[in-house]
Amino acid sequence: MNGHPISDNLDVFKMNVAIVHVINPGNKSAANKDLNGGFGTKDHYGNSFTSKILMRVKKKGVRLPIIGLAFLQAILKEKGSHVRYFEKNLPTSDAKFDLILVYGSIVDYMYENKVAESLRIRFPHTKLGFVGPFPSQCPELFPNADFILIGEPEAFFMNDFTGLDQLNGKVKVTSLTDMEALPSPDYDGFPVSKYNYRPLINKSPFLVLQASKGCPYSCRFYCVYGEAQGPKIRQRSAKKVVDDMELLQKKYKIKGIQFRDPLFGVNKNFMSAFVEELRQRQVKIVWGMETRLDLLNEENLTSMYDVGLRNINVGIETFDVDIAKSNRRLLVEETHQDKIVAFCKKKGINVSAFYVLAMEGDTMKTMEHTLQQAIQLNTITARFSISTPYPGTGYFHQLKMDNRLLTENFESYDQFTLVYKQQNLDPVRVNTFMDRAYRKYYFRPSYIIMFAKWWLRSFLSRT
Repeated sequence: MNGHPISDNLDVFKMNVAIVHVINPGNKSAANKDLNGGFGTKDHYGNSFTSKILMRVKKKGVRLPIIGLAFLQAILKEKGSHVRYFEKNLPTSDAKFDLILVYGSIVDYMYENKVAESLRIRFPHTKLGFVGPFPSQCPELFPNADFILIGEPEAFFMNDFTGLDQLNGKVKVTSLTDMEALPSPDYDGFPVSKYNYRPLINKSPFLVLQASKGCPYSCRFYCVYGEAQGPKIRQRSAKKVVDDMELLQKKYKIKGIQFRDPLFGVNKNFMSAFVEELRQRQVKIVWGMETRLDLLNEENLTSMYDVGLRNINVGIETFDVDIAKSNRRLLVEETHQDKIVAFCKKKGINVSAFYVLAMEGDTMKTMEHTLQQAIQLNTITARFSISTPYPGTGYFHQLKMDNRLLTENFESYDQFTLVYKQQNLDPVRVNTFMDRAYRKYYFRPSYIIMFAKWWLRSFLSRT
């Protein structure tokens, strides 16, 4: 982009803004709204004693900020707005705001609407709107607002905003976020000391960053990342990403970072430039990413490890080639997968593997095979979720057309509830199997011994 003439009128930004990330006190398990392409997830592994233990560990160990809100705060401040960020606690009536922006999610939209209703009563003369990928997709589910932003709020306030009078009803964003034009994220007011990503990133204080948006793979059919962000990779330069890292270190004393890119490192030119930038500037920080194993080899893993890489999140999903093909999922060749995971273990890079149960065509037998192969791969963490058709995706549209959706109460679309009519499995069997999968994976003696050794090494490295 060569310029943004609309937003160059900085007088319209002379306003007091509240950015609100609602935390539902009723959530008994980990709810993280920056995950799943910004739709959010709410973990529920089952009702057994072992599942409740794991959910409690997850809730205590993983809490993430929403990176888009940190970028949004930076944009508004740079334009001249006075911005206050609220998480858990809400704005009080003794403050004055011209604009309140509430983040909306699929896993908590009912509670978020209740909060919005209370805020409208508390601030009757203030414009209030919802932002986020899920409100963009389902604006009708957010009635307690003056407006819904349809699109990326970062792009809207960089390019489209002309004044508060513009904010009524469905407000469509005319462009995508230019990642290179973004200022560094601003986490002022965020409860930085409360965020963590244990056990994968054991350093704190901890925050998240984003170096790119977009995903070119066919997973767009079922994945909200590709659907919401598009297939084109929008890359932030290595220099600016390392600038972001250094700023977080200096301002918030950060020691650990997880990148929230859908597919970190798909741009090979960025990866090599990023490693070199970190090396030349001698940035000492532990970081992690989410990517595909077929983008990795021993050479680039070694170079990334040398500049702080300590965690990789990867989607294994299934070990059945036919099921993967029928679900439009591109698997990594198994020999390469095993080789890279083994190398990461040897090197000291944590690997978290994601598996999907109850996909089209799955049976109890194929799910059991996935579980046994996951145990054999034996990564430090494994996440078993249930195939979920998210609104806006081709997968959801197909099932709706075929009258196979079991519910359109979208708070059930949490990745741990079967919400469609699967050919071979019913919800009870799937939930029972998922509970068992978590128990068999995490409570086997060999895993407990492996984790104890890993934890001891991690503890000694911190002392």
